[in-house]
Amino acid sequence: MRKASILILCLVLLLCAASCGKAAEEEPFSAAFTIRPPESLTEVFFDTSYTALETQVIRDDTLDYDALRALYIEGLFGEQTKSAVRWSTPLLYALEGEFTPQDAQTMSELTMDLARVSGFPGMRETTAANANVHVRFAKADKPDFRYTADEYGRIRTVSITLPAAYLPAQRSVAVRQYVMRGCGFLQTVDTTLDSVLAEKPASDLSDADFILLNVLYGGTEPGADKAACLAAFEGYFTQE
Repeated sequence: MRKASILILCLVLLLCAASCGKAAEEEPFSAAFTIRPPESLTEVFFDTSYTALETQVIRDDTLDYDALRALYIEGLFGEQTKSAVRWSTPLLYALEGEFTPQDAQTMSELTMDLARVSGFPGMRETTAANANVHVRFAKADKPDFRYTADEYGRIRTVSITLPAAYLPAQRSVAVRQYVMRGCGFLQTVDTTLDSVLAEKPASDLSDADFILLNVLYGGTEPGADKAACLAAFEGYFTQE
C-alpha cells in the first residue's frame, strides 16, 4: 500500500512538472507587442503580421530601444538630409550589366521580404526601359548610389551601380544594403545593431531592418522632418 502511494505521488509530481515546463516555454509568445519603453527594456517582442497569410512573432534579446531609434533617424537623415523620403508608388526594378542568376535570386528574395512590410507599395521586376530602380553590375571601383525625389519627399528613381568584380557573398550583401537605402534609408550607420545599414552590414534584412521599414512605411509621411519622424517612431513603438 505504501509503495502504491509513493508511485501515485511520483506520477502527480511528474505531471505537474511537465505542465509547468510547457507553460514556462510558451509564456513569452502569449502576446504580440511592439517594444517596451527604454526604462524597462530587457527584451524586444515584435509582431510581424505583415500579411493576413502569415503571422510571426520575432523575439530578439539584443535590440536596444535607443540604438534602434538612432539607427532609424541616422539612416533617414545622416548629416545632410532635411526631410525623410520614401516611395508612394511601386518599385519597378531592372537588373542590368554583368549580373548573375544569384543576383536575380537575391532581388526576388528582397521582393518577397518587402511585400511583408506594412504600407510598402510593392516591388517587381520589369524591363530597363520601364524601370524606376536600376541595379547595374559594371566595371567600377566602388558602389555608386543615386536617387531622385519630388518636392513632397516621394522617391521617383533609384540608380545603383555595383562592382562586377565582387564575389558572390559581397554581391548579395551589397544588393540588400543598397536596395534598403533606395527604400528611403539613405545613409549607412555606425551601429552595433545587426542591420544591412550598418557599416559592417548584415548578410540579410534583420529584425531591426524590418522594424525600421514598418515604421517608415506604416507611420511616417513622405517629406516628414526629423521631429515628425521621431514622433512617429516613439508613437509606433509603445507596448500594447
